[in-house]
Amino acid sequence: MKRTLPSLAASAAALLIAGCAVAPPQMPARRDPFAGLGLDQSQGGHPELSVALIASENTQATVEFGHKALAGSATDKWLKQEFELIQRNFGEVVHAQSLAEARAAGVDLIAVLDVYDQTRTACKYDETVVFLAPGGAEVERVRAATDIPFRGPFSINTVLKECVADVQSQVQQGIRRSRALRDLAARKAGRAPAAAPAPAPAPAPAVAGLPDILRPHSTRKQDESLFAVVVGIERYSRLPPADFAERDAAAVVEHLVALGVPRRNVIHLAGSEASYSSLKKYLESWLPKNVQPGSRVFFYFSGHGAPDAETGEAYIMPWDGDAAFLKDTAYPTKRLYEQLAALPAKEIVVATDACFSGAGGRSVLAKGARPLVLKVDTGTIPRNLTVFAAASGEQITGTLADQGHGMFTYFFLKGLAGAAKDASGAVTAKGLYEYLKPKVQDEARRQNRDQAPVLFSQDDPDLFRF
Repeated sequence: MKRTLPSLAASAAALLIAGCAVAPPQMPARRDPFAGLGLDQSQGGHPELSVALIASENTQATVEFGHKALAGSATDKWLKQEFELIQRNFGEVVHAQSLAEARAAGVDLIAVLDVYDQTRTACKYDETVVFLAPGGAEVERVRAATDIPFRGPFSINTVLKECVADVQSQVQQGIRRSRALRDLAARKAGRAPAAAPAPAPAPAPAVAGLPDILRPHSTRKQDESLFAVVVGIERYSRLPPADFAERDAAAVVEHLVALGVPRRNVIHLAGSEASYSSLKKYLESWLPKNVQPGSRVFFYFSGHGAPDAETGEAYIMPWDGDAAFLKDTAYPTKRLYEQLAALPAKEIVVATDACFSGAGGRSVLAKGARPLVLKVDTGTIPRNLTVFAAASGEQITGTLADQGHGMFTYFFLKGLAGAAKDASGAVTAKGLYEYLKPKVQDEARRQNRDQAPVLFSQDDPDLFRF
């Protein structure tokens, strides 16, 4: 049985067009996608799985916003496409008004559709589909976002179509590439879970949930001047895995939100979402459009780094990066620092759990290249940036398999959460560094290697105050 979405069908594309109306009503502040639900928070689709689709309060508010601003037949068409996207990738799909109704439907998964529209002078909205087990445990999270400027009054329909196609393509790719969904479908069909895509080695051991020691133990009032871009890539399209990188990034997001960064001000790119184009889009378009004088910005990356074997120039590797074509497919750290330094923010903090030596760990080299670059050039650090690096240029980064995290990130978050605070209750850049460096060095020696985090900072800014 497949049913439509009657409660949403009244306005769909209206939520995208709404920003073009004269003096449109204002959207309410964005909420957590699980608000009001009573929760604390493949290669060709997954037809073995049944799904109940629920609209989050953000989606409902977006639809209401679209009703007030503008309504039309395009609304029905957009939402029909949205529902058909889920139908195309799963078996039975039903719509539920509540969590209880979804559970009563006896489905394999509950999908929470979370849409937030920020369309004004550009078609700009983001969409997240969170897949939950009937008991409430999160199975997978697929996120998509678009930001395409209107090119004049006659371009609106064309741009809207481009927006919808872009977001739906991202969502479908995320669903079909999800290992968690593939494995669940395999178990439902009585098959063994699929192996990791060749030629990548077997994935790192799964560690369920965050270690208790890494869970934020306090929360601070949200501060709208705080922004963050958090990137974690564990399984690459062309490269070996970077163990636990996506768990690292998820833990960073949880801590930043607990420390006062509004969830709607956090861009979290995981796995295939962290393509080269996505990195460029959020670093070079989204941040400059949102950051204001007085803002504070945090950038975190967990995944592979790579050095140019000839020049030593350092790059961070996006999901679709190719070590043999760094200049075309990877993002230079020099460019990263330049883009962030150009923001009007009063404070910018960068943390990278990657290495750039090409000698292993979270570092890669082109096939056939020498396995060690003697001098890695990460670029000059601008004065207004505070940069934490997981290791010095010639070292490799390691993980803590028992904790399921990168070694640097594990101690970085412990310090950030309060272990590094001084007598006044502040966690400063220097204080955090002095806390985590000996911890990382000691753990690395136990693994019979060297790893020493590095801090680049002209000042000693307060990162957070408790």
